[in-house]
Amino acid sequence: MRLKITALFLCAPAFAFACGGAAQNAQSPVAAATPAQTPAAAAVALPKTETCQLISAEEFREVQGEEPADAQGTEHTAAGLSMSQCFYRLPTFSKSVNLEVTRAAEGAPAGALKSHWRNLFGPDSLEARGRRLGREEAAKAEREEILKREREAGGFREGGKRRKKDREAEDAPPRRVEGVGLEAYWTGNKTAASLYVLAENAVVRVSPAAGEEVDVKIKKASELARRVLKRL
Repeated sequence: MRLKITALFLCAPAFAFACGGAAQNAQSPVAAATPAQTPAAAAVALPKTETCQLISAEEFREVQGEEPADAQGTEHTAAGLSMSQCFYRLPTFSKSVNLEVTRAAEGAPAGALKSHWRNLFGPDSLEARGRRLGREEAAKAEREEILKREREAGGFREGGKRRKKDREAEDAPPRRVEGVGLEAYWTGNKTAASLYVLAENAVVRVSPAAGEEVDVKIKKASELARRVLKRL
């Protein structure tokens, strides 16, 4: 009888150790588990370039109504300019935005950035665009006059009308935008357009995806540009 009792006392510590170990092992997966990452947290953790950090997820929600699902960026240098861009993809793709920041590269000649802006929107550049658009308008008027005469004569040339897609791809003259940066222009067409903003040390380009009216896109692009300028 004494032998049995002694054996039970000897086994008790081992049993307690085994139970404790089992309890710890049962709890370890719970302790090691981490909460699933929410879409908002994922959006904040995604930036790949400096430019991808210039607009926060919260600011996108305020302006675009959604937070980015992804943000992918690239950087390169050309002609004395350093260009960094980021594409913010939003759950509703038509609300996505491409952001590009152009600065003078290290060792670039003085005035490289201003020269770049003049090439885009200087008087000579705008005049050249005006002449090109004037020629296109003149050619368009001539084509329409020819088609009109053909219709009046009872004939109609197949293919005389341009497709809607072709008309939408035509660039409109740059449109001056007030109240953002030192100078700003909206340029492009119904399919693809951008807001270009001149700052003291950079040129910012905000390109919303298609899907909204031009005035709405300009307003939202201007607000995003203002957020970016505060961080440059």
